[in-house]
Amino acid sequence: MLKDPYSVLEQWPRASLGVSVLVYMGLVRFLRWKRYKTIHQKYQSKFEAGTLTPEEAQRVIAVSSQYDMPMLLTYSLSFALFKTYGIPTISKILVGTKELSSREWVSKRYADTEILICELGTIVIVLSSLYPLPLATWVACPITGTVHVDDMKSPPEKPSGDAAPNDPRAMIALARVNWLHAKYPIKNDDHLYTLALFAFEPERWAKLYGWRALSPLECHAYYLFWAEIGRRMNIKDIPESADAFKAWFKGYEERVMVPAQTNHDVAQYTLDELLYVVPIRFGLKEFARSLAISLLEDITREAMMYPVQPAYKKQLANVILHSVNFFQRFFCLPRRSPQSVVQVSLPDFQAEKTTGKEAASNAEGMNNAKAYRMHPRWYQPQPWYKPVSGNVLGKMKDRLAIALGLAAQLPSPELRSNGYRLEEMGPMKYENVGNDEVMKMAEELLQCPISGPWARS
Repeated sequence: MLKDPYSVLEQWPRASLGVSVLVYMGLVRFLRWKRYKTIHQKYQSKFEAGTLTPEEAQRVIAVSSQYDMPMLLTYSLSFALFKTYGIPTISKILVGTKELSSREWVSKRYADTEILICELGTIVIVLSSLYPLPLATWVACPITGTVHVDDMKSPPEKPSGDAAPNDPRAMIALARVNWLHAKYPIKNDDHLYTLALFAFEPERWAKLYGWRALSPLECHAYYLFWAEIGRRMNIKDIPESADAFKAWFKGYEERVMVPAQTNHDVAQYTLDELLYVVPIRFGLKEFARSLAISLLEDITREAMMYPVQPAYKKQLANVILHSVNFFQRFFCLPRRSPQSVVQVSLPDFQAEKTTGKEAASNAEGMNNAKAYRMHPRWYQPQPWYKPVSGNVLGKMKDRLAIALGLAAQLPSPELRSNGYRLEEMGPMKYENVGNDEVMKMAEELLQCPISGPWARS
């Protein structure tokens, strides 16, 4: 007997909705794993043969750190930096800089570190705890100084001079970090410990909270990349394998991560900055602080002199993170472009010279060493390096951000609204110190001159 046609029509919308959802989820699965499969097809054989290079490793880690899980792995590096505060020899240096007493300087250190390490894909160690923009530069910009053709949609503008690199940002950032580190009595083992955190925390966080774990190829690539960065920072005694490095790292942490008031003080300063946008009302800020503390491993929490948090808070934090990764895995289409605090692709210098987008007040444009300055792609509550808005709508948005508690103050020359140059980053007292020396150090790392808009003269 035929079914009532009206009942079939009533069921059709529900059936079509179900089919649409399944088709969409299938599309998400296909596209979300496409970049992962491509990078493994290209480099898996080199990994198995033991011939993967640091430059290739950087391309491998870009898939997870810039496309698949950029926010999560950024948090993993933030917690990696945070964990270094649990070692008294590190926290004492940070307190001794006398630059942690002001929110303004804490926020600048955080902004600088994010940029520097991301430009390498760049800052490690104690001052990376202080300055994040080099971090972004290390990770995002090629450590060879030359943009890889396969990573570009179109060939870059040919640099002036046959030997000149077309993207020296990573090595300028690294040279600046090396120059800054030389000003402080940092132990080699503390350098080594921080390096290990950058190499292994992304793996741990992806396994615990990511929509997928890192593959053996990716885990090896993180170790290989950061070991190369360590060698360029003149860090001694880097273990020859990831397993040996992990064993050393755990042993060192158990020996030296002990409670100290300086640990607690630095951790408090940093949490205050990270939680700035969380409202104080209804105890929300303190609740968020306890959630962050609940994510710390016991040895780190005890070294920072924080109390044990209620079990439900850790469970709540886990539920939030796992809910995000579930939704991301099954319902979010992959990113079409890399996510990074620094611009991954090379700027269009000629266009920016013409429009004046990045130019200083003089008319020489990119040919003047002081003319070309960069801006992050997003900003801290204290908006370091954010341009002053040039129109009414932009100024209204800036004031609204302050009213909503999303920003601490308006962009201004005091917060370097004209942008940053990598060789000037760090404590304000060093802003105009060592710049030429840093550029020479960067040229030595690249083994060729730096010219064009990146040069100082």
